[in-house]
Amino acid sequence: EEQWKIAVAELTHKLIQATRKKDEAVQEASRLKHTMAELEKKLNKLEVYCHNLKSGLDECNSNSPYRMGKSHNIHQPKNQDGVIGANEKVIQQFLISVTEARSSIRLLSRSLSMQLRQMGGKVWDRISLLLQPCDMKVSHSKNSKSLLLYLEALLNNAFFDDFESIGFQKNAVNQILNPIDRCEANYGSFNDLQGLTWEEVLNKGTKYFSEEFSRFCDRKMSEIVSMLGWNSSWPEPLLQAFFVASKSVWLVHLLANSVHPGIPVFRVDKGVRFDSLYMEDMSGERTINLVPSMVRIMITPGFYVYGSVVKCKVICRYHNNLDSSLINKGLTPSP
Repeated sequence: EEQWKIAVAELTHKLIQATRKKDEAVQEASRLKHTMAELEKKLNKLEVYCHNLKSGLDECNSNSPYRMGKSHNIHQPKNQDGVIGANEKVIQQFLISVTEARSSIRLLSRSLSMQLRQMGGKVWDRISLLLQPCDMKVSHSKNSKSLLLYLEALLNNAFFDDFESIGFQKNAVNQILNPIDRCEANYGSFNDLQGLTWEEVLNKGTKYFSEEFSRFCDRKMSEIVSMLGWNSSWPEPLLQAFFVASKSVWLVHLLANSVHPGIPVFRVDKGVRFDSLYMEDMSGERTINLVPSMVRIMITPGFYVYGSVVKCKVICRYHNNLDSSLINKGLTPSP
């Protein structure tokens, strides 16, 4: 009996040690995953920055009336006509915020996909139904990149819905009629919310910092839950990812309306012919021998930025380079 007690004690001790090592390994994997996400975020920011440097150079070499000069403004202000100059600093902040919004929604799609794998088949059926108009099929593969892209497309569609409207609300009325004052108010809100952290939100709630932002978060959470048909409670890491995505999209909205005229968003629909000037093909590296033909689904919307463009991201249908002769004859190759 004593030997059995000693053996049980030893096994219990080994089990505790194994459990502790497992928890440490899970924490380390989580830290590595967070580091990789941060690296990807920085890489995306660098990519957009380089793209905009090239766009700026192209503008300087063109005869566009919007080309940048040596002055601080992209457009010279014409106060006598009531036109406000677009501040170069605001434009640069807008471009960075667009990159951060795209990265944060991508991270949310990853967090969401990990949670969805633990749910029943109803959620997958719901996602398949949402993607059915685009002829998309959801893969249950653990490392399915296509699933992440499809979720990202659905989330971007939800987050940027009614982006053109004041406060993301259709038929909303401007509370500030003077465009200069309105731009200053939006930019002031941007500065107030830019440094808002998850810990501050946990302690005081979003309404304490901005009632408009709080209503925006509530609406988008309701829309996403309704879209997915998922009524289960969200764990804190997923809620945090949702907050970061919501905040980044809201900041893009504030900056887009911190200049006059505001920065407009543009979207593309299924079946639109691919245009490399306004669209970026997300599958380009994996389809070297294929040529984008038409849009299959839009992943992220784009923006017109005073003579330049932030391209929208899409997944396309393709045709082979060998099929170009068919196009010249007016025939359409099969996708």
